[in-house]
Amino acid sequence: MPNNENHRTNRIGRHLPTSGGLKNTLQKAAEQECETIQIFVSNPQQWADPNPRPDAEAFINGKDELGVYPLVAHAKYLINLASKDEGQRGKSTNALARELVAAGELGVDLVVVHSGSHGGEGEEKGMEHLVEGLDRARELAAKFAGGSRTAEPLVENSCGAGTQLCSDLDTLASVLRRADVRCCFDTCHAFVAGHDLSSPEAAKETGAEIREKLDGGIGLFHLNDARNSFGSRRDGHARIGEGEVPEESWTAFFGELPNIPVAMETPYATPEVDADQIRKVKELVGGLRLRAGGL
Repeated sequence: MPNNENHRTNRIGRHLPTSGGLKNTLQKAAEQECETIQIFVSNPQQWADPNPRPDAEAFINGKDELGVYPLVAHAKYLINLASKDEGQRGKSTNALARELVAAGELGVDLVVVHSGSHGGEGEEKGMEHLVEGLDRARELAAKFAGGSRTAEPLVENSCGAGTQLCSDLDTLASVLRRADVRCCFDTCHAFVAGHDLSSPEAAKETGAEIREKLDGGIGLFHLNDARNSFGSRRDGHARIGEGEVPEESWTAFFGELPNIPVAMETPYATPEVDADQIRKVKELVGGLRLRAGGL
């Protein structure tokens, strides 16, 4: 049933930079009225392990004071747990494990990792590697953490380009079940992979299908409009209302998918535009006010 005005249940936020320090990240979150935020805990373009943050305790206390939840990290873009290359899989598993630990040290709840590409070895083999990698990464993370808290990994759906995995709901659902994990569902990836959001009617039907097939397996939405056309299998994020998805489609879509937190990864603009995007999405998803007692 669609969310009604002042009955929004989806927490709304976005990816924020940490380059100016974690205090600055929290300040941006407050200014934009984010209810959840996503960050990087290491350089996403390099294999180097995450460095300890001297401002970790202040960050944890600050995000609790703001009421930001969940706190999300995006894993390195280099990680490919599904690779046909054993060495690449090993580096990827270790890197994800290190990020799960580093995220836990910062009070981060969820770490989003791309589903990866099988590289021509076949979808089933790629899925086997992905499931094994997720299992192994959690084992290593628990070992590295020595009893301390680690974050939960979420597998992100792909746009289906080349040999990428998990662009369709059946494959994604199979991986979630076999690895006993949840997913981060990216709306831009879904749209260009062939999940129709081109009208409110289509978006409502797509939302219902996602709810049925993933059956409680979504831990987070990446909310992104699409620069490229429906079914093009070409990634490219756009700000909400500036891409191929009509604004009214989001209301219908999230009406089928309440209670799941939402983090935008749309292009940065001015502070005013970024804050306006947060407000716009809140209104589209059910109203500016979050329902008392909601997620």
